[in-house]
Amino acid sequence: MSVLTQVECKSWKGIVFQSLVIIVLLVGGVTMVYPFVLMSSGAMRSEMDSADLDAIPKFLVDETTLARKFLETKYNHNVSIMNRSHGGMDFSFAQATVPSALVIRRISDLQAFIEQADLPAHWSYLGGTDSYKMILPPNLERLIDRLRDRYGGDIRTLSRDRGLTVEQWRDIAFPLPQWPDPRFSYQPSRYWDAYFELAEQRPFAEKGLVSIRGWFMENMVFPRYGRASTETYNAAHTFKISNYQEFHLPRRAPGTNEPTLRSEWLKFVTEILNSAFVRTDVNLSAYQEHLARKYSSIEVLNQRWKTHAYTNFKQIRMPDDRDWIPTAHRQDFQEFLGTVAPESLYLVGPKFAWADWLAENYSTISELNAAHKTSATAWSHVPLPIAESELAHVRANTRILRWEFATRNFRNIFGEILLQGRPLINTLIYVALALVLSLTLQPLAAYALSRFEPPGTWRFILIFMATMAFPPMVGMIPQFLMLREAMLLNSFVALVLPIMVNGFLIFLLKGFFDSLPGHLYEAALIDGASEFRMFWEITMSLSKPILAVVALQTFNSAWLSFMYPLLVCPDPDMQVLAVWLYDFQQSAGTPAVFASILVTSIPTLLIFIFAQRTIMRGIAVPAEK
Repeated sequence: MSVLTQVECKSWKGIVFQSLVIIVLLVGGVTMVYPFVLMSSGAMRSEMDSADLDAIPKFLVDETTLARKFLETKYNHNVSIMNRSHGGMDFSFAQATVPSALVIRRISDLQAFIEQADLPAHWSYLGGTDSYKMILPPNLERLIDRLRDRYGGDIRTLSRDRGLTVEQWRDIAFPLPQWPDPRFSYQPSRYWDAYFELAEQRPFAEKGLVSIRGWFMENMVFPRYGRASTETYNAAHTFKISNYQEFHLPRRAPGTNEPTLRSEWLKFVTEILNSAFVRTDVNLSAYQEHLARKYSSIEVLNQRWKTHAYTNFKQIRMPDDRDWIPTAHRQDFQEFLGTVAPESLYLVGPKFAWADWLAENYSTISELNAAHKTSATAWSHVPLPIAESELAHVRANTRILRWEFATRNFRNIFGEILLQGRPLINTLIYVALALVLSLTLQPLAAYALSRFEPPGTWRFILIFMATMAFPPMVGMIPQFLMLREAMLLNSFVALVLPIMVNGFLIFLLKGFFDSLPGHLYEAALIDGASEFRMFWEITMSLSKPILAVVALQTFNSAWLSFMYPLLVCPDPDMQVLAVWLYDFQQSAGTPAVFASILVTSIPTLLIFIFAQRTIMRGIAVPAEK
């Protein structure tokens, strides 16, 4: 019955009252929907923007934010690697420097350089190949697919080739190769072949070039002089700089007029830098004589270098400028570099090859400055336009990248659920068994109490209702002990037993069954119907609303059950979704946690949406009576 009469509804007081009620309801609806919108928005984010509280993620509308998310993925969430590549001084991806404008000639020249120079594999690396807080970037997913094909799905063989134990394909991670590090090495294998093949096929913007200058800054400059200012650096060096972006690493040893930089450069190339990026002008015979003095015979050298290729020292060749030096050779070559004159040493790498390419394609530095809109004074001072090529890639693939970032967390969650263990399968089996048993045993018990009214019926009802006075946790330990004695742990029987019968639901079903007309059963008896037929065709058919409530209650109990399955099924192979969700959230980032909660909530939401009319009829039990 309406609170207001029709006359009152038309009065100004009635209109104001109804308006206030509508406003209150709208505000209440917004307070319920807004947190869901924030969670949905948060599930599309990454660690870079996880603290933002906008209803719409900025990367969907802002190009700069989208570019920063691309950088975050490409450089494996490591700001130091980005700074090394860009020559910048950024402290986070959220404030990463993005070019304000693009000079097309720089980008086209860089593309031509990459195509014509045919850079060796160890001068570059493929970005986005390492997982971060349980989220796999697209390139890592592509690499995993290639590895699965190359190894025929045998992850144990892959583990032997890699030298690490990997139990699941999605556990594979591929940190960016530290090519300049003298301690870094790799052994050719199917594992590395898959990586190099994928790197060759991906666009250049997804790859980075090794920065010898960045390695020098990280190991020689910043630890000694700091990052905040160049004051301490200028006090120790002859040539002053106003900021570190002005520093250019010389290809050859600085002269004696720069004693500090010269000593730092020599220490860097002989001790800190991988000798694959250092070469010498000294003739080949000096290198052969050095090896002959060190090793008593060529057989000893072959044994040390793990080869049988040489029969005398004259067959050994000096590494070419673009050669990678295997670990076994590297120590000997490093020692040789320490014996030659400093002026004979020089560096090799992408930046120096870029300077040579520019010198070949432009007649003067002035012509280059006009084309690139720069003010360089030497070929070696022209920076590689890496950041500009990345921004150009983002602009050319805006729609694809936005869709990728918006759905990445959800794709990874589905991958974890479907491919890592059996949480989804276990949960589906658990829910199916719980629904079948609950919708069978509880209606039978309620029907017996309602139809036959055995002596002490209300005592049974009282006992059923009394179970609601105790929290479920009270009974978990006794249940665990009984199941352990019965040797039923880590089984679906252990999961289903506590939830297939519920005292309150039996009481609810009995009350609904009592409201059904008795003459229907009398007519059925006259027609010769069996008790089971009356139960099935009369009671169950007329009780669909209340059965929907029972089914929803049982589904929620099984789908969201956490503590009890964790206690009675500790085996990872028996893990259900709620337990998996807890484990996942211990190591995942906030955006991934939001996505996992949304994904695991989808079944409950869908069931309510498609069955809401039946469920609402079941909730309004008195109206049905």
